[in-house]
Amino acid sequence: MESRRFSGIWFPRSIVSGVTLSLLLVCVMTGVITYGVHRLINTAITTAIKSEAIQEANKWAKYINATSPDLSKMLDDGTLTPEQSEIVQAAIDYNNVYSFMIFDLQGRLIFESDEGVLVDPRNQAFSEEAQGVIQSGEPNVSLIERQSYSTLPDVFINALVPVYGTNDKMIGAIHLFMDKSDQAALFHQFLNWLGNLLPILCALLYSIPSLAFVLKREQSNAKTRHVNHLSRFDHLTGALNRHTMSAEAKKRFALCPANEHIGVMFLDIDKFKTINDENGHEFGDACLHNVASILMGNVRATDLVGRMGGDEFVVAMPDTTHEELERIGKRMLSDARKPFEYKGRTIRSSISIGYRLSPNGETPQTALHCADLALYHAKANGRDAMVEYFPELDVALNRRREIEATMREALVNKRFETVFQPITNPKDNSVIGFEALLRLTSESGEQIPPTEFIPIAEETGLIHELGLQTLRNAIKTALNWPSHVFLSVNMSPRQFDRDDLIEKISAILTELNFPAHRLELEVTESLLMENELRVSEHLADLRHLGISIAMDDFGTGYSSLGYLWKYEFNKLKIDKVFLEGYDFDGERYREIIETIVVLGHKMGMQVTIEGVEDERHTDMLQSLGCDQYQGFLFGKPMAAVETLDVPWGHAKTA
Repeated sequence: MESRRFSGIWFPRSIVSGVTLSLLLVCVMTGVITYGVHRLINTAITTAIKSEAIQEANKWAKYINATSPDLSKMLDDGTLTPEQSEIVQAAIDYNNVYSFMIFDLQGRLIFESDEGVLVDPRNQAFSEEAQGVIQSGEPNVSLIERQSYSTLPDVFINALVPVYGTNDKMIGAIHLFMDKSDQAALFHQFLNWLGNLLPILCALLYSIPSLAFVLKREQSNAKTRHVNHLSRFDHLTGALNRHTMSAEAKKRFALCPANEHIGVMFLDIDKFKTINDENGHEFGDACLHNVASILMGNVRATDLVGRMGGDEFVVAMPDTTHEELERIGKRMLSDARKPFEYKGRTIRSSISIGYRLSPNGETPQTALHCADLALYHAKANGRDAMVEYFPELDVALNRRREIEATMREALVNKRFETVFQPITNPKDNSVIGFEALLRLTSESGEQIPPTEFIPIAEETGLIHELGLQTLRNAIKTALNWPSHVFLSVNMSPRQFDRDDLIEKISAILTELNFPAHRLELEVTESLLMENELRVSEHLADLRHLGISIAMDDFGTGYSSLGYLWKYEFNKLKIDKVFLEGYDFDGERYREIIETIVVLGHKMGMQVTIEGVEDERHTDMLQSLGCDQYQGFLFGKPMAAVETLDVPWGHAKTA
């Protein structure tokens, strides 16, 4: 292949020829365009000057007519008053008019500025041009160029225009001779400037299509890359999306050598729903992005991080060990505990991790299932933890599924049983209220404890229907009690997630005609630690209905005292663990119980102590001033019909 050298660089002849041809084409195009534009602009200049001349001639005629009294009379009889004479003389210099002539309706000359005097129209010949303008009512304009000493010619305009009187009736015509050299010079200067610019414009016009093609191709490629990225990655967090994560994990498992293991982590953000509810979805999205960054910042370059949906993430780590899995997982837990700030709001959150070190030959579906079970166990046992899968978790999963199925069947067939434990007056041991408790029996006759089925009901959302069904059944039983006996019902924190909770409770009270002051709802501090704003509003609405609010299991948490000040509780229920502690460390626990009773009374609350099981307890409690007792000593949970046979008190304890 032949080549040529330019500036020390050799180019193929075909490229040089192509460039030369392109340059030649640009030159030809530039010449043609320059000539064409020159002709076009000259025509445009002539047209523009003529158009402007017509406008100025009309304005000049209107000026003469407006400033010269009895102009029509002058045109009719050829007489000129002294005042008109002065105005006509002043008009000679108006609007750059070089000279002018005035014709009457017959086209005869009446006045000529060069002479400065009127002429006798009877001695004048008829002007054909003037007659033509008068008959057509259209101006007649021509352009005259004269060579001057400057580089540009002088340009003059001959303009013959009709003149109208005050009643818009034509009274004659005016012939103007105007100097337009200045305007023409401006147009010519513009033409010269445009002529210098045209070659550059032509070059740009030639290069723009090529540049546009390159840009369009790059945009198309960028769009393709963006679509490919969206098809593989989660747009919010930057982690792999569910589809890509599943496909890539499948490849890793298929290619895993016999002597290697793949580690799988299943993670989610603890109490993410509460984070969203309290701080808004934008904050929640930022929190998701932060957690994804933590995960991707701790894994190795060969590992996979994917978002499976919601706040759930999966990490796959090929060729890893048990020790490495734990080390990386603990770093993730530690980083997730650090304060997270977004737009002025700061929270402390955590994650829970379930993991599985998958043996060779295991499918990714099985490994993920095992990690998921471990995650569930981590969350069920306090969250903010890392749990490795162990076989017993499968047994627990099957148990959970059995209980869920039993609950669903029991809800449909109304097989949940409500039992009632007495709450007594310490003065005479009379019953002044009952706490409603749920019982569930499987179809095989097994008694399923509330500690098993209540958490499952909360996780599955069945707690909403179950809670309202329990409240309705308990109130139906309480309608048979004396009017001073109250009913206490436990509320799950999950029930407060519903915006219609207050409306539902109020509707049940109205439907069954049950006084709100006889109803007491028990809540635990786990509720108060979640969505504080919503909980505070719900509790205030319940108190507004006349319902009493009790803090249950007081003393088992770490911040109950703070919540007592924040929320206006009507009652404090001391957890039974304090009486259990009294049995082996009497003096110490007696002082603790006394302190709680005094605190409750100082804050205007009644105090109930749970777990009273023998007379040793009552002997100790007599001097402490507890308002109410509850425990096996005064009655175990009983069926609804049995509540009618208890010793009723005569008045509610103050």
